[in-house]
Amino acid sequence: MISESCHQQWSDIQGSCASAIRNHRQGDAILRIIDAAGNPVPQARVRIVQQQHDFDFGCNCLWLGQLGCNNTRYENKLAELFNLVTTTFCLSDIQPEPGRWRFAEGSDEIFRRPPPDRVVAFGKKHGLRLKGQPLLAGSWFPKWAGQLSHDQIRALYEDYFRRVAERYSHSFDLFDLVNESLCHTNFPLYTDKLDYVEWAFKCARPLFPGHVRLELNEATPHVFNTDPKSGNNRFFNLVQRLLDKGTPIDAIGMQFHLWSPVIDQHLQGIGPYCPEKVHATIEAFATLGLPIYISEITMPSTMAPAPEGEDIQADILRHFYQLFFSIKSVDGIIYWNLCDGPAWRKEGDCNGGLTDEYFREKPAYQTLKQLIRRQWLTACTLHADDQGAVSFRGFRGSYNAQFNNQEFMFTVGKEQKPVTLQLA
Repeated sequence: MISESCHQQWSDIQGSCASAIRNHRQGDAILRIIDAAGNPVPQARVRIVQQQHDFDFGCNCLWLGQLGCNNTRYENKLAELFNLVTTTFCLSDIQPEPGRWRFAEGSDEIFRRPPPDRVVAFGKKHGLRLKGQPLLAGSWFPKWAGQLSHDQIRALYEDYFRRVAERYSHSFDLFDLVNESLCHTNFPLYTDKLDYVEWAFKCARPLFPGHVRLELNEATPHVFNTDPKSGNNRFFNLVQRLLDKGTPIDAIGMQFHLWSPVIDQHLQGIGPYCPEKVHATIEAFATLGLPIYISEITMPSTMAPAPEGEDIQADILRHFYQLFFSIKSVDGIIYWNLCDGPAWRKEGDCNGGLTDEYFREKPAYQTLKQLIRRQWLTACTLHADDQGAVSFRGFRGSYNAQFNNQEFMFTVGKEQKPVTLQLA
């Protein structure tokens, strides 16, 4: 099913991706081990294990608490592989009627719309970072608000932004503030100039603390189907225009759903989703100077009968994750649906989950686990030199060091900063 041309394209960039991953995702570390009196401990044997990435590997958790006897299996599969989960904050589902808010656990259940408080509890339980999406999306504008004036709609969203900021800024570090603005032309505030996008960011930014990133997220075709350098990529032009006007956008979100016939083109090595063109598109957006998130990924497994289709899904996903992880400007990769089964409209028809609906791990899940939890995670046992120093290069993130039955936590970042570990 995968053409020789497509295979060759991936082969051509494999070496450069591996080199870029080493350069952009790893850092040098020096540990100085001293005893209680402050003297170096020569030849100390140190076990070093990375606990968490500083890069976001995520997935949506939209089935959270809605799978009955399979809830625990669903949660465990998410927590086993990822360090971030994302949930939706669609206003139409958070406030389905005027004044009726669905923030708290115990709220009425809505299909694939868990109350945000449930997601917060899940994140705390498993030590996961949290993302919310989207706070403003034209396709999820409440029907009951359809008769409001433009001023009343802006007031409605300003109130919503404030409520979310006050309730969740301590838990969520990233939100899609505006989603798919180029798609939803029926949204009452929509105009060809998309002035409401600028208004939303300038309205919301003062309401959220600085550590919370507010992202502008866009659908796959508007990001990748047109070369940004051509002058005709509407999303690139929109972001550039907004930044030129001082709009406080913190990050760019790029969806990457490969439905048919898009996936068919890719398998033949043609079209805008070939590795070279995808890479070039992301690098073009990187010139805008903002962090980039691959915000939603779907990779189907229906391009051939099982098990061949599942093997192809895993192969393509491995290549794209390596490509995305290698690009310096990308801060996170978020897969969309963990498991097969019903989803938004016909989204579930392509069997794009990493597991089937019974949580059998597909090759795609096992492939990502091999990358995220093994290949891209640092663990080693080292011996200090005569001055009690241990040096190594590892993936950036938080670490645990063990020696003499004692444990220490430290981080590896972009800059090399010696860390002193003192025995009690």
